[in-house]
Amino acid sequence: MTAEPALTLPHYLQPGLRVVFIGYNPAIYSAEAGHYYARPGNTFWRHLTQSGIAGRGVGPADDCLLPAEAGIGFTDLCCRPTVRAGQLSRDEIIEGAHRLHAELLEFQPAVACFSGRGIYQLFGRHALGLSARELTSRAYGEQPERIGATVPWVIPSSSGLASKWHRERLDLLHRLGDVIGPQHPRRDS
Repeated sequence: MTAEPALTLPHYLQPGLRVVFIGYNPAIYSAEAGHYYARPGNTFWRHLTQSGIAGRGVGPADDCLLPAEAGIGFTDLCCRPTVRAGQLSRDEIIEGAHRLHAELLEFQPAVACFSGRGIYQLFGRHALGLSARELTSRAYGEQPERIGATVPWVIPSSSGLASKWHRERLDLLHRLGDVIGPQHPRRDS
């Protein structure tokens, strides 16, 4: 059994964000690189650029700049990096859902965008008390619940393993961009 790295990714959260992108948990590759969605086969950054939400071309090294620059934050349901999300325990998932719920209530981004239907299903069950049956039939896009004033959205995963959903994912990001509006101008202190 190989030891997994103790490091994880920082949570890029602050008040006033237009959108927070929420992944399942960091991949070991991303944790070691120190950036969200760092694996070259992941389409996250390409799609974020194409959607126009960030207002410019972006890549993994921009994750720490985007909260201040474009009102875009990043976090995960669970913090521990793994090769596969299936390696997370039920307790880690429940704890992560409660932690994430508290973070979203504290920072109140306009939109919490869950990168994968399964992530929102786990969050909805453990943090919002929704039934698995109710969540299973949900479409992508805006969800009916609210987390304080935050609107949850669900888009397909950007993982290379979810490539059949990439066109739909990009379309949903364009729709999300219409909802949250253009990036805000950078505020220098």
